[in-house]
Amino acid sequence: MEKITEQKRPDRRWFPLWIIDRYILREFLIKYSILLLVFIILFILNDVYHFIGDFLSGNASLSAMIAFFLYKLPGNIRFVLPISMLLGCMWTMAAFGKNLEITAMRASGVSVPRASAMIFVVGFLVTLVNISFNEKIVPITERKAQVVYDLAADNRRYQHSLLAYRSNDLKRHWLFKTFKSGGDQDAVAIKTFWTKSMIRQLLGSSQDPGYAARIQAVFPAKSKELLAIADPEALRQKIEYQLLDRKIDFFIKSANYDEKNKIWMWRDGYFVSYDRSDETLFSGSRGTSEMHAEIRFDQLVFSESEIPESPFDILASISEKDDLPTIDIFRLIRNNPDMAQRVRDIYLTIFFYRLAFPWSCFLAVFLGVPLAVRNERTGSMLAIITAIAVIVGYMVVAQIFLVLGKGGHLNPCFAGLAPTLAFIGYGIWRMIGDRT
Repeated sequence: MEKITEQKRPDRRWFPLWIIDRYILREFLIKYSILLLVFIILFILNDVYHFIGDFLSGNASLSAMIAFFLYKLPGNIRFVLPISMLLGCMWTMAAFGKNLEITAMRASGVSVPRASAMIFVVGFLVTLVNISFNEKIVPITERKAQVVYDLAADNRRYQHSLLAYRSNDLKRHWLFKTFKSGGDQDAVAIKTFWTKSMIRQLLGSSQDPGYAARIQAVFPAKSKELLAIADPEALRQKIEYQLLDRKIDFFIKSANYDEKNKIWMWRDGYFVSYDRSDETLFSGSRGTSEMHAEIRFDQLVFSESEIPESPFDILASISEKDDLPTIDIFRLIRNNPDMAQRVRDIYLTIFFYRLAFPWSCFLAVFLGVPLAVRNERTGSMLAIITAIAVIVGYMVVAQIFLVLGKGGHLNPCFAGLAPTLAFIGYGIWRMIGDRT
């Protein structure tokens, strides 16, 4: 009998595979572009359905409506990218499997991970695009979309009018007539308490000209008693004893924040101090009688140690936490160590979720390839149905973990990262299992 020899397994082939790479890249990009376009159109139609009534009732112009939907587009794209990546990957690989092209590649020594190398490259590039959308584009366009909506549809022409902000240390209560995200803030009222810096800048020292007049203005009832103190150091201590921690209101024509030096400059305003002799059972009503009439000042300067909050902190306090860029959330957590734990849990959960979610575009390839190859004999339809079930399950689990993390029921780091890490873990496991 003729001896039957065992067929030798072909050697693995990695580089170069220019023909296969170009072919797979072309097929994937065609399918991915189709899916991306379809999902974008669906999201646009969803926005039109939800907002067109408000624009029509507000007699908004066509240009305003177009601008609004264009500003909403980047926010929709960031959600479309990972879904389209997963479906496109599975659609491509399932089509190859149905036509036995995957089998032919394997028989030629080309593994499934190597065959899908260009899809991994595209997935990585799309991940970078998604990160850029999340951090640099979406926060700006979402804010502009809200402004357009307020002006054209809701008739709220002063989005940040009469804005109130209370500092984290509860020592300053800011009132803005019209808050602007940058530049000078006009017509600002600040309710706070006397500090040593205020005493130094508003009263000066005994060597400064007009010192006695300023004491008389601030202490109309006690100026004679204070000026009778001959020792300058004793006088300073007495004034600090009288003023420190008393209520004082500032009414400022212009307040400017120097971002580089982190300095507040209050210009052209006046202040009123309040006596603390009005003792009642309700502590909030104490110190409500004016100690002196309005006193004008030219300029006051406060460092970051004296007033740590910036216009960014004030604007962030009224912005939706989910709309803030990751770097801004990090700054808020770092710059506010006294932040309430409930609020800190919300910010930390969103922060870790933001770090993980953009990578779902890249990780979708790890899951899409093995799922598609696993179903290559059953056709692309089952693969696509499986992909939809997987991505919906991922989104649902990620949102559940997000809610639990914000509520303090789960560790913020775990709540933000766990769904995506589990997603990639399962994908890598499937990839290793189907690597042949």
